[in-house]
Amino acid sequence: MTVRRRSTTLRLALAGALALPLLGALTLAPPPAEAAEDELKIELDIQTFTLDNGLRVYVVEDHSTPAFNINITYDVGSRDEVPGRTGFAHFFEHMMFQGSKNLADNMIGEYTERAGGNINAGTSFDQTVYYHNIPSQYLDMVLWGEADRLEFLEITQDAFEVQRSAVKSEKDRSENQPFFKAFETLVGELFEGTPYAHMPIGSLEDLNAAEAKDAEDFFKTYYVPNNAVMVIVGDVDFANVQDRVTHYFGNIARGEEPPPPAESKMVRGRKIEKQVPDDKAQQAQWVWAWPTVGDEHPDRPSIDLLGNILFGGESARLPKLLTDDKKWTAGAGGGHIFAFRDAGGMLFFGVPTPEGEKNLDEVKALLASELAKIAKKGVSKKELEKAINQQLMSTVSTLATNSGRASAIANGALFYDDPKRVLTDLDRYGAVTTKDIKRVASEYINENWVFYELVPADKAGAAKPEAKPATDDKAKAAK
Repeated sequence: MTVRRRSTTLRLALAGALALPLLGALTLAPPPAEAAEDELKIELDIQTFTLDNGLRVYVVEDHSTPAFNINITYDVGSRDEVPGRTGFAHFFEHMMFQGSKNLADNMIGEYTERAGGNINAGTSFDQTVYYHNIPSQYLDMVLWGEADRLEFLEITQDAFEVQRSAVKSEKDRSENQPFFKAFETLVGELFEGTPYAHMPIGSLEDLNAAEAKDAEDFFKTYYVPNNAVMVIVGDVDFANVQDRVTHYFGNIARGEEPPPPAESKMVRGRKIEKQVPDDKAQQAQWVWAWPTVGDEHPDRPSIDLLGNILFGGESARLPKLLTDDKKWTAGAGGGHIFAFRDAGGMLFFGVPTPEGEKNLDEVKALLASELAKIAKKGVSKKELEKAINQQLMSTVSTLATNSGRASAIANGALFYDDPKRVLTDLDRYGAVTTKDIKRVASEYINENWVFYELVPADKAGAAKPEAKPATDDKAKAAK
């Protein structure tokens, strides 16, 4: 899923909260002594160059530890898949480890691990990422390996079948998790009308129907240098990186521009509620979801902050009400979890207590009342400040590691041509007002929700036990 973003300058009372050990390339600059409020300035020193074939490269030198992170992000995810070939972006992520002209099956991973590093990859709705964390002296080795599989990946029928089997096993493990299939269905309903309406793992039918030729076509379409960014953060020298990247990647041919994904047209203004049984589940769960907006939409920062206020953490409005006050949930939380490039979704999860299961209608009424209250009366400045602080601290945490910085830079550069978007986003949050929160609450987060009551199979369709009437003391307390 998309990494969250965050500012160059933001007025906040931070006290001692920023005691995180940020590394050398991340500077917290103090405000002028006469400033009325503390002002935080985060500086991220990024150097960049672009090869003739279109590969964009971003470098942050940080010599505090003798290691670096390299992140290569390709602009392809499950949103780019066509009907009948869902799951292909994720499937191809597996194929990238099957060997190339000069690397046998999974040798790129073995080389990194023998050097004391680690390697991994991931596919989301919007992108596919490959990364290494490795000691500084292995820059040439990693660049050589990544260039070899980009230019000379070998897609054989045997390799294709091996990875088809591996992905089928992965899908089987996922589907054996409680409520996985229900969540797949919820995503489909929430994102109906958009290319985000299926999970990156795809369908078994499409996986069985895929052919090796499909993999070759996919590779030629999306795995080209002009459809990727490379970010290197850590103990490296910019001039040396430029020289070595040019040496290994400079002769790889530029590809044609990949086709754009299908247009996103989110469906709003409807209410969906259902009970979903699962024979693998032991505990009931509740999930509410609301269709929102894509990452670049001007309302997205306000919706992020509204999610913090309503659902983000134990002290947020709804977790406090349902868990601490009413004792209807053993735990609850959520936020603007789905913040994709062209669509978005607010989610709220709850694990009901036995008393909560008896009072589900009252839970819904309380949630609806709280949403209506914000739409009518808004939120306090203190709540808004806290929500902005949460975004700030999330950003500081992200930027505290080589891998976090590399990932944030890659997303900003690839999607928005803004490698410092993780910082410029903080300015967007800082510009949000309580009026903005009130407006987006009214427009997006209301009783038009998708609600799934997820229950163990033996509880499906069962009449809910009657809730015990409140005692006099409880009734007085409620008043």
